Amino acid sequence: MQVPFLTETARSQTVWGPMNVAFINPFIESTLRSLEMMASIVAEKTGLSVKEDLITTYDISAIIGITGDTSGSIILSFPVGLACRIASNMLMEEVTTLDRSVEDAIGEIGNIVVGDARRLLIQDGFSLSISVPTVVVGKGHKISRSGDVPCIAIPFKTKFGEFEVNVGLKE
Repeated sequence: MQVPFLTETARSQTVWGPMNVAFINPFIESTLRSLEMMASIVAEKTGLSVKEDLITTYDISAIIGITGDTSGSIILSFPVGLACRIASNMLMEEVTTLDRSVEDAIGEIGNIVVGDARRLLIQDGFSLSISVPTVVVGKGHKISRSGDVPCIAIPFKTKFGEFEVNVGLKE
């Protein structure tokens, strides 16, 4: 799997200052690897941007907090169709409506992605802890965060739909 990484010179200049690229690449790599390994879904990163607010156009989000050498949260947001496909593939049974099994699957994929990224960051010398995932359901839901934490939106696409990973971390 070829992973499109950011370079050290590609730092996000936001109103809060730069976010260390070392915090972004592990989440890109982990998202691509975890989705393929756990749900047999190949994804492709389609961009990267600063996100001023956290209103999503998607239907379900997993939120995982991070503390330690950096703090903030990671949010994985999916449309209902892709969320059902992820749940179906993980459970090896067809799931067609957003129900508790889909919520659990999205929480679990969030936990796997962030846990794997944490592993990569620990290998790079960071000390981090992660929280248990919180799952939020509802089209266009808004997730509030501290105003001084920069947020980088990383959109991905799959043959089943698009989704987004938001990395909001502060050193």
